[in-house]
Amino acid sequence: FLLLRAIQGPFIAVNAYRHNTKAVILVVDNASGISEEIIDKVFDPYFTTKEQGKGTGIGLYMSKMIIEGHMGGLLTVRNVDNGAEFCILLNAC
Repeated sequence: FLLLRAIQGPFIAVNAYRHNTKAVILVVDNASGISEEIIDKVFDPYFTTKEQGKGTGIGLYMSKMIIEGHMGGLLTVRNVDNGAEFCILLNAC
């Protein structure tokens, strides 16, 4: 979306830190965020915003299944200033 939306000064930031007993990984961009109409659907299987034949819609779904189903973590998304923030919470070692 950074390229499609021709974002000036595009960036993706990845931050990782420990908070109490959790490992926190934040992935943030400045691609204008996710429409409120679809933000609740981005982890649904086969959901895609790409045109027909250009995307399968399983990437975020599979990420959520792996993180939550196999790693005991949590994967969430929310809109932040001018972008979206994906948060992964895992039990820290």
